Amino acid sequence: MGYKQRDYWEECLASSFEEHGVTTTPEQLKAITTDVENGHDNIGIAFYSPPLSDRISDIKKEWKMKYESLEREFAKYRGNAETAVKVALHQYSDAQVSIEENGEVFRHGGRTERIQ
Repeated sequence: MGYKQRDYWEECLASSFEEHGVTTTPEQLKAITTDVENGHDNIGIAFYSPPLSDRISDIKKEWKMKYESLEREFAKYRGNAETAVKVALHQYSDAQVSIEENGEVFRHGGRTERIQ
């Protein structure tokens, strides 16, 4: 049937008792094993440990906040860059300007035209 947790606990206790010179009857060993196994099973009641899903949720929330912060920072940077380009290229302040990845600058209005 295989190795069970009860066998594990009994083996741990028997080994510890032998190492420390504690003698027990087989019945005592079984009773102590049951007590230790029950204590282990109920450790969450004595010492609160939040479910793993709570920690995962917290991690997701932290990453979402970091990501949103970076998005805001990038939007601000992009807006500042577009404003600087408008000034440098003598565009009206209300002109719609975009900067492409390759450095090309476009003005958008009724039509889109490359201005740099």
